[in-house]
Amino acid sequence: MDIFGKLAVASTFSPRFLPMLAEAKAIATLLDRPLEIIHAGTNNAENQERFAKAFVEMDFSGPIHWRQAPQPSTAIIQAIRDAGIGLLVAGAMERDSEGRFFLGKVSRILVREAPCSLLLFTNPSRDPAPLRKLAVIVDYTAGSRHALRATLDLAARSQAEAVHVLRVFTVFAQVLAEPHEFIKGQDSNALAAEEARLDAFVEEFDIAAIPIITRCIEGTTGFAAADFVQSIDANLLVIGSVATAGHACFPPRMEWLENVIPANLLVIRPPAGEPSGA
Repeated sequence: MDIFGKLAVASTFSPRFLPMLAEAKAIATLLDRPLEIIHAGTNNAENQERFAKAFVEMDFSGPIHWRQAPQPSTAIIQAIRDAGIGLLVAGAMERDSEGRFFLGKVSRILVREAPCSLLLFTNPSRDPAPLRKLAVIVDYTAGSRHALRATLDLAARSQAEAVHVLRVFTVFAQVLAEPHEFIKGQDSNALAAEEARLDAFVEEFDIAAIPIITRCIEGTTGFAAADFVQSIDANLLVIGSVATAGHACFPPRMEWLENVIPANLLVIRPPAGEPSGA
């Protein structure tokens, strides 16, 4: 199954121009597919020359989709739709503070509105690091199953050291899932029950060749998960999105990812026609 579809990078003439091309080229090589360029700007001789020089320097070639709109995000989303892009690579960070990476305005809009999966790099490099530790947040929905499937595919391709499968867990959520057990006074076993449920969820997938580590993280928001992702030095966090009123968004308690992210972030959109919820 083709999980990601056509691949493109959102490219701007910023100090991260060449590093973003390098990261996108590495992902294209990993996925064994061609890379296309989306540029929210004018198609003129000067800009064509800048791309030509960059392509020579990066030993790269690919089609450029030129789009202009009042907002860069609008132009990028239009190009995604027109070109049928399935995975967009883009820059994420507006600034960082005390180890936290904050999404810029354009990347926040893309997270909510881009009609494709989205790979955001917090600190792109001319010398891309291999994907060695991946983390994926799951909630047992169809969307998180698709996200875990994509994570395992990437891990296998990159020969990753480990995939950490994370479940952000609250006792309240366990009460909703098993109210009779809670009423009988079995709430002290809530965490153990959730760990067993997570292990059973992971066992549904073909994981024989990939080291899998499951972890239930107690907390009312995703910030506990963010701290854990940083503590294991993961270089990619994966999460499935859900659709609400025509827009994509994160599952409950994961909305913090629209502002601050702990690592490079891959947002997986469910395939067309496939529900993302439970």
